[in-house]
Amino acid sequence: MKTLDISDIIPIAEYEKQRDARRKAAMAQRARRLVQLGDKLALHFETRDTLIYQIQEMMRVENMTSVDAILEEIEVYGDLLPRDGVLSATLFIQLTTDADLRTWLPLFTQLEGNLALKIGSEMIQAEFEPGRTREDKTSSVHYVKFRLNEKQRAALKQSPAEFVCTLQKYGRSAPVNDDLRKELLADLE
Repeated sequence: MKTLDISDIIPIAEYEKQRDARRKAAMAQRARRLVQLGDKLALHFETRDTLIYQIQEMMRVENMTSVDAILEEIEVYGDLLPRDGVLSATLFIQLTTDADLRTWLPLFTQLEGNLALKIGSEMIQAEFEPGRTREDKTSSVHYVKFRLNEKQRAALKQSPAEFVCTLQKYGRSAPVNDDLRKELLADLE
């Protein structure tokens, strides 16, 4: 997949004119690439387009015009691009009440090692970006990658697949439907 660079980004004033259409397209793409694991965990699989949209939105919200600041955003978001053999997702922990925070946040500190893509009988563990979880709490946003070898990529084309959370108190799974499978296979090339 082509990397992100400054030529992908347009000035804020121009973006404002295109924002509604770009937002609509980005939200439609995000909906196709969403994996909901119960009501508390959501994986959003990133693409070049979703990441460009995120950068443009950050520029807009922060009124970012400095080339250096924009290049820094490109570098940060560029790490989230899917690459050959690697799926990339933003994992959102969806806790909206104080009670949910107290109940679920300590449990979700154990997500690493308990989130995987299952293809047939093989489990591919999510790789979490370091530094977002401590012993007693975790971030509500994580960046994860799933690295697939050639055999696993071939299996994804034809075998049943699902994303799974194997936490004892929050065991959930979500099947990979045909539309998502096509999207993910394209990411892996």
